[in-house]
Amino acid sequence: MPDQLPRKSKTPAQEAFETLAFLWGGVAVGAFFGWQYNIPVIHPLVQQMNGALSPFTFPWLQKTFSQVNPVLCLLLNLSIVTTVLFVFSMTLIPVLERLFIRDLIRRAEREGRKVEAVREGGQVRLEKKNHAR
Repeated sequence: MPDQLPRKSKTPAQEAFETLAFLWGGVAVGAFFGWQYNIPVIHPLVQQMNGALSPFTFPWLQKTFSQVNPVLCLLLNLSIVTTVLFVFSMTLIPVLERLFIRDLIRRAEREGRKVEAVREGGQVRLEKKNHAR
């Protein structure tokens, strides 16, 4: 494996995109299992959403697959809502990107202060330690 190149760090825009993707993916999975296990707050919300979208999606699923389990309709409805929320939240990427850039700048400033403290502290031992004794 010595031929592998070092991993490139992600840009703040990539980090923002992944943050939004994992956020809405987690919300969808949490909503499904919250519905499945009758969690008090989540179950009624998912039922309301499913009741609102089922008249549109259930006939389409029945035409496509003939016999349809209602859970499949629920999963389709959750995926539709999640996709719409994800697409609408794409407008937040520049805001999240600025936050990630600020975090990188703060981290770099902290590391710079550490380096300055070491320089001011006196001699720095640059020799390698031999751990193979």
